[in-house]
Amino acid sequence: MKTAKKTAISIALAAAFGLSAPAFAQTAEQQQAQRDSKAAAEVAQQASANAQTAEAAAQSANASASQSASADAAANATVASDSAAQASAAASIAAGAAGAANNAFNESGAGQAQTKQASDVAEGAKTIAEAANATAGEAAVGAQVAAQAAQDAAAAPPPMQSTTVPPAQAPVTVNSLPPDSVVGEYKIDFAAMDKNGDGNLSRAEASSNATLTAEFRAVDVNNNGRLSRDELKGWM
Repeated sequence: MKTAKKTAISIALAAAFGLSAPAFAQTAEQQQAQRDSKAAAEVAQQASANAQTAEAAAQSANASASQSASADAAANATVASDSAAQASAAASIAAGAAGAANNAFNESGAGQAQTKQASDVAEGAKTIAEAANATAGEAAVGAQVAAQAAQDAAAAPPPMQSTTVPPAQAPVTVNSLPPDSVVGEYKIDFAAMDKNGDGNLSRAEASSNATLTAEFRAVDVNNNGRLSRDELKGWM
């Protein structure tokens, strides 16, 4: 709470507690106005205390937020500051109402106002002061809760960074095969395939067997373009 506001509230409360009406026999309405004036002054004093509590909570919340990079701490500090401002405004209203109640009582004692009218004014001022004090009290509680939340948020450890572990992959088995080598049918009738009867199978003669055709290069050990019976023995 700013110093100027504190001073204004203090002056208003001092005036309210002054109760400077002359000491003479009072009517019942004057007595009621006096009681309302005193009650309003006491309530205003409570509102001032609530405002100071809210201001202290706001300062604590802002200190917590300034020491942390937490967004939650900063947000709660803002809430606490807003609550403190609300409490301060309510305390000012309560102080003004207390002053109005005291003035009404003083004027009735000095004969400047009808006692019934003064009593009504004092009673209304007391009601305003009580409502303002209730607002200041709620704001003080809100500021304290926000300050605690800001402190907790500032003290909380930073969130852990999640690490995604890729799923394990099954091992890949690589089978080494000779060039042009495939799995297939390895039984052939050499004599039937050797159309010209030269004892060798040319590519054309081997074409009737898909597997032998696919593996012709692998079986043709001497790379002469023909397959002999000896070469086929290792293949069959």
